[in-house]
Amino acid sequence: MKNDKIRFLVLLIPFLYIAYGVYLAIDFSSESELINAITNGLILGGISLFITAKAIVRKHIDIIWLAVFILYLFVLHHLVTYISVGDIVNSTYTGAFHIQHEMVNLVPFTTIENTLHQTFVTMPTIIQLVGNVLLLAPLTFFLLYFQILKKIGPALLTAVLVSTGIELIQFLQTTIISGFAGLTLPENRSTDIDDIILNTLSGLIGVLAALCIPSVRKRMK
Repeated sequence: MKNDKIRFLVLLIPFLYIAYGVYLAIDFSSESELINAITNGLILGGISLFITAKAIVRKHIDIIWLAVFILYLFVLHHLVTYISVGDIVNSTYTGAFHIQHEMVNLVPFTTIENTLHQTFVTMPTIIQLVGNVLLLAPLTFFLLYFQILKKIGPALLTAVLVSTGIELIQFLQTTIISGFAGLTLPENRSTDIDDIILNTLSGLIGVLAALCIPSVRKRMK
C-alpha cells in the first residue's frame, strides 16, 4: 500500500483516550482519576506505537483492522491489567503488605473443576469461563495477520507469556493494595493458574482462526 504511514493515524486512539480521561478527571475534580488516565494512557500509547510500527499494512482495510486491534488491546487492559496508580497515591498507607492467599490458586484445573461441578452455574460464571477461553484469541490472530509474528510457535508462546504476565500483575496488585487502607480491586481480579491454561487455549483458538481463513493464511507465508 502506498504511503502506509497513514496507519499511524490509529495513534489518535490513545491520544483521545488520555484526553477524554483528563477531561473527566478535571470535570469531577478527581486527582486519582487524572493520574490513572495519564498512567494507563501512556502505557497503552506505548503499546499502540509498538504494534503500529511493527504491523505490515497492505491494504486500506488493514488500517481499520489495525484500529480494531488497538481498541481490543485497550479493552483487554481495562479488563485485566488496569493500574489504579492514582488511587494508591491518594490512599492511606498502612504498610501491612501480605499475600491474599484466598485470591491465589496454583493447583491446575481446580477452579475449572469447581466451576463445572457447581449445582447452579450462574451467568456471570459462564461469562467469565467463556471470556477466559476467548480472551487472547484476537491477540494471536492479529499478531499473525499483521505479520508482527510470522510463525505459530512464537504466537502461542506470546499467549503463554501474556497470560502469565497478566496473572503476575494481578498478584502484585492484590498484594500491593493490602498495604493501603480502603483499596479494593475489581471483582474476579485474582491470580489463578487455570486462567493461564484457559488464556493459552484462547491463544490457540486465535491461531487456528488465522489458519482457517485463506486470506490470512496467505499473509502468513
